[in-house]
Amino acid sequence: MSSAKTTQTAVGHSHGEEARIGALAGGIAHDLNTVITTIYGYCELALENLADSAEAAGNIHRIISAADRARMLTARLLDLSHHTAGGKMPVRVAGVLGDTIDFITPSVPEGIRIIRRVTAPDAYVNAVPLQLFRVFMNLTMNAIQAMTEKGGTLTVTIDCPGDESEKIENGQCRQLHIRFSDTGKGMDATLAEKIFDPFVTAGKESGTGLGLTVVADAVRELGGTVKVSSEPGKGTDFDIYIPGAFFGTLPEKH
Repeated sequence: MSSAKTTQTAVGHSHGEEARIGALAGGIAHDLNTVITTIYGYCELALENLADSAEAAGNIHRIISAADRARMLTARLLDLSHHTAGGKMPVRVAGVLGDTIDFITPSVPEGIRIIRRVTAPDAYVNAVPLQLFRVFMNLTMNAIQAMTEKGGTLTVTIDCPGDESEKIENGQCRQLHIRFSDTGKGMDATLAEKIFDPFVTAGKESGTGLGLTVVADAVRELGGTVKVSSEPGKGTDFDIYIPGAFFGTLPEKH
């Protein structure tokens, strides 16, 4: 099978996977809500039957707080899955990034930090929310895998580069810049050149080998570009540029 045919097959797989993941995410969110409701119920019973122990009551309230956070995350997961079938819509990029980091934080290994530097918090792009979520999730997981051995820092930046004269008068950003910069093991130039090809990985981590192919495909659908720069032992930067982002909601199409 030729390289072009392999890429086409992988991209087709990623589109079908998008719909399946949307349905799966919705089902998981519904199931989690059932579990969370059970947790609430037993916490309330425990508080009612609890002897006079401030420490125990405090622990139960912490469980309730964790359940509150879990319910918020499942609500966002449901929201993302519902929008998958509806096609593109105005999406606040910083909001999807926040959802991604909230979703993944509980599973981040000790010794790895995630820092957000957002100077364009109100920038919107026209996208499928779950698709943008998957882009951020894949890049975050890629960075975490690169730093698992020694730990490190992932810094995610969202900005509209350039001075005010480079921004269109109606508030449009010529190019929204999103950077995922990690301090992991990095890669050599040969690997960096083909990192977006199907079934190529930066190490021996488990996975389909389609994560960064999905990223590249999704960014192209947004009319943008994604570039990688890396050196062995010095970490990796993924830079995404999306043209025509807006500050505030996008205008309706006629």
